[in-house]
Amino acid sequence: MDILTDLNTAFEVQEGQPELAFLPIGATEQHSRHLPLATDTLLGERLSAHILAAVDRTGTALLLRTLPISSSEENTGFVGTVSFTPLTMRGIVRDAWDSLSRSGVRWLVVTAWHGGNFIVKPVVRELNQEMERCGVIYLNPWEHAPEAAYDGFASGFEVHCGDVETSLMLALHPETVRDDRRDNPVAFEAIYQDMFSMKTLSGGEGHAGHPTQATAEKGRALIRAVVEGSARYLERILCMADQHEQY
Repeated sequence: MDILTDLNTAFEVQEGQPELAFLPIGATEQHSRHLPLATDTLLGERLSAHILAAVDRTGTALLLRTLPISSSEENTGFVGTVSFTPLTMRGIVRDAWDSLSRSGVRWLVVTAWHGGNFIVKPVVRELNQEMERCGVIYLNPWEHAPEAAYDGFASGFEVHCGDVETSLMLALHPETVRDDRRDNPVAFEAIYQDMFSMKTLSGGEGHAGHPTQATAEKGRALIRAVVEGSARYLERILCMADQHEQY
């Protein structure tokens, strides 16, 4: 797809007539001692562009600026974390779709680079049911890499800023990764964060897993898998949307 961004003018976007808009959702939240608050936002900015570029479809897409704050309630308790409530996130997605659809955009892809935005998926369903057609598409990029893509990591897909996220940042933004990497072998499932904060579950360290085992090579391999899997998923959904006019 051809890609326009907010560095284009309104008249250039109008001329390009994008059929699809892509909204990446990042976060401003603690990432332990070794990764910056903007980790999810930085990953979203780089990888969203790669995914759109890999989508094999004619037409134009508008890549929106990555939303730098979202729902990070599980990471409150650390200085620097800023969190919107789930209801605020619901309003943001609905308002973004309202603005874009009024200008002729046919689809909005809402892309969750931060995993705590659980409200986004039901909002997408809600909007599509209201419209009685597929207009908003939910994309969790981490779900579309094959399970084998996580085999080389210390603990598979870790909950927060362990081997996986640290490897991704070493591949994309190595200058932001601090030397103070400490393994924290506590093990818990993401669902536990519905009842307890990351600060409590991690013993105050803010992460789980083994960031000392992270490498840029592992990060680059995972990036390829995430981009490829996400692009193929979007192609399938858009093809289905072309075929099915009704919700």
